[in-house]
Amino acid sequence: MLSFKIKDVLILHDKKSVTVLDEQDRIVGETKKTTVPGNEKGTTFVFEQEGVRATLGIKKGRLLFAAYRFQLNGEEFQLKDNKLNSVLYFCVSGTIHGKIWHIEENWDQEIEVSVDGKKVALIKPKSFLGADLLIDAEASRHPLLFSLTCLMYFMLKIYREETEFIEDVMEEFL
Repeated sequence: MLSFKIKDVLILHDKKSVTVLDEQDRIVGETKKTTVPGNEKGTTFVFEQEGVRATLGIKKGRLLFAAYRFQLNGEEFQLKDNKLNSVLYFCVSGTIHGKIWHIEENWDQEIEVSVDGKKVALIKPKSFLGADLLIDAEASRHPLLFSLTCLMYFMLKIYREETEFIEDVMEEFL
C-alpha cells in the first residue's frame, strides 16, 4: 500500500484548495468546493490531478439517506448510502463499470474502500486537519479509484457533521 495525505484546512472557502500529498510531501492533486446543477449546495467537491477532473456531490432531494453523483471524464456514476448501515455509521455503495464498490466505516472510524470485495484503500481521518490515505499500489494509478477515494473523505466530513447535528437535536428532546 502507498501512503498519501490530505492536508485539510479548518474552513474550506471557494478560493482555497485542499492538497493531496505523496510520501515525499509532493502535491499530487487538489480538491476545491464547486457547484453542480442538481446537487445540494455546499456538498460538491472537485478533485484535480494531472489532467484528471473528478467531482463528487450529494444529489438534491434527499430526506435522510444521500445519493451521490460521481463524475469523471464525461461519465457519471451513482452511489448511495446503505439504508441499513448508514443509520449507525458511514456506509456508501454502488456499481461502477460492473464492479461493486463499498466505502464503509470500520470499528476504528477509518473508511475502507473495497471493489468486488477486495480492500483497495483505507482513509484514516485525523480529527479535523486531514487524513492519511493508504492505497493499493496498482489502484493508486487508477484515476477513478484514486479520485473517488480522495473525494469520499469530504463526504465523510459532511456525514459526521450531519449526524452530530441530529444527535444534538435528539438530546434536546430526550
